Amino acid sequence: MWFTNMPGPQDQISLYGNQVAFVATSAYGQPVPLTVLIVSYAKKITVTLSVDDNIIPDPSVLCDDIEEAFELIKNATIDVKTPINN
Repeated sequence: MWFTNMPGPQDQISLYGNQVAFVATSAYGQPVPLTVLIVSYAKKITVTLSVDDNIIPDPSVLCDDIEEAFELIKNATIDVKTPINN
């Protein structure tokens, strides 16, 4: 399994006068059954999955689970009332 997280620009950017809607990465040729690539760009997160369908026959379930996990994390951070002081 490969798992990456790559931060992108914090603000939206343009390329040759065209606004970039999102940044997604991919990887090809690795002999692994699951690759998870995560890019954060302009306060958005893009998750790209590459799966071996012999090992993970229904990747949409995995996508749904990842989306639910991010939603739980987001809600948990919003619910924090007091900042942590170091």
